[in-house]
Amino acid sequence: MLDKYIFGSSGVLFVYDVTNSSSFDNLEDWLAAIKKVFSNSGKMPHLALVGNKIDLDHMRTIKVDKHNKFALDNNMSSYLVSAKSGDSVAFCFKKIAAEILGIRLTRPELELQQTVLKADIITYSDPNARKATLQTKAKSSTCIIT
Repeated sequence: MLDKYIFGSSGVLFVYDVTNSSSFDNLEDWLAAIKKVFSNSGKMPHLALVGNKIDLDHMRTIKVDKHNKFALDNNMSSYLVSAKSGDSVAFCFKKIAAEILGIRLTRPELELQQTVLKADIITYSDPNARKATLQTKAKSSTCIIT
């Protein structure tokens, strides 16, 4: 039934969870299925390896080296994204679409895709607490907008 869904596809994305090794292990089976479907057509679609959940780096079980090796060994483009935070998702799809269409993206177009920054909004009910935070001399990753 898979062949009905992917017949004539220009691209196939192999998306796995970087925190789940079995999802990565299943890639071999999916790749074999894709190769079988396209073996008679003569032209393979663009293949892309997408590691998801990079926002959970502390839980990662699939290292970047293993990801890159699989992509290189199987002639795939390689992407690491976070669907939760949106990090690199738009870039991934834009780059894959450009590769399928044979379009070379310019440096400004590539640089336009910036990493998503996450910030918490803190509302101070006590004005003295805000002043104390402003007077802290230690380096901090806190940004205060007044």
